[in-house]
Amino acid sequence: MKRVVVLTTGGTIASIKNNSTGLFTSGAMAGEKLIDKEKIDPGISIEVDSVFQVPSNAMDFENLVLLKNKILEYFSDESVIGIVITHGTDTLEESSYFLDLVIDDPRPVIMTGAQRATFEEGTDSYTNIRDAITAASSPDCKGMGGLVLFNEYLFCAKYVKKMHSFNVQTFTCFGTGYLGYVDKGEVFVINKPVRHESYEISNAIPRVEIIKASLGGDGQLIDSAATLEIDGLVIEGVGRGHVTPMIAKAAARAVEKGIYVIITTACEEGRVHPVYDFAGGVVDLKSKGVITGHDYDSKKARIKLIVLLAAGIKSKEIIQQAFLF
Repeated sequence: MKRVVVLTTGGTIASIKNNSTGLFTSGAMAGEKLIDKEKIDPGISIEVDSVFQVPSNAMDFENLVLLKNKILEYFSDESVIGIVITHGTDTLEESSYFLDLVIDDPRPVIMTGAQRATFEEGTDSYTNIRDAITAASSPDCKGMGGLVLFNEYLFCAKYVKKMHSFNVQTFTCFGTGYLGYVDKGEVFVINKPVRHESYEISNAIPRVEIIKASLGGDGQLIDSAATLEIDGLVIEGVGRGHVTPMIAKAAARAVEKGIYVIITTACEEGRVHPVYDFAGGVVDLKSKGVITGHDYDSKKARIKLIVLLAAGIKSKEIIQQAFLF
């Protein structure tokens, strides 16, 4: 019999209603209550492990490392053919990419969640879990890296993004689309990632922050961040990765202090690339020691830099090459 492990971590999918306030208590429901085994393929053996129960806004790297270790622990058992993780949607895109980067195993690791709690009308909780378990048990999902299953679609962890605050069709991959879908208990994979990378964390998790560039920015936020003993900084620029001349100068000062600075774009599609010769352009930023973030959004670039530094990679040249992957 196929064996799939479901690791629960909290989020809307595990919420209960606080009758005294009418509000939701996120992550309060134990994992076993989330699995409606009557709707799961009887040919799949399900094991549930409530790793922790937190709302997704409270997710942190300590929890993610714990989750990574749990996955590796279960994968040491060859009878486990896949793992499903339930997670709150607000930070799901970041957590899924972190796990994608630190798990080197071809068996599926599929993250899911819900926009509507189990007690709400039209809940997507049980459907998403059922479909995620179906995908985790499918040999077609092997070797695809970290995946997100939501509203019947399968997404690549590197590009998946929450695009709607409450609608059940909340995730997408701008520009790249979905990898497949689950329909009536069947998995259909239509695209597969060409490559997958993984890193072994050997150092403490570094501190990396994000600052968004905008019209007229003077760079003072970057200067302030540089005083906080941060290890890295992601600047979300505009267009091809442009910032104001003042922000570019502040980025240079951060680089001089030994901070790894990555430039990304706020655009949903397209990559950072040198085109113009003006101050604050990508050519200017690169000359100041800034690393270009290719087609990563700012949150995924932050996760990537954190993992690279935690893996002991310090060379700017190697980090730059990793962002071109």
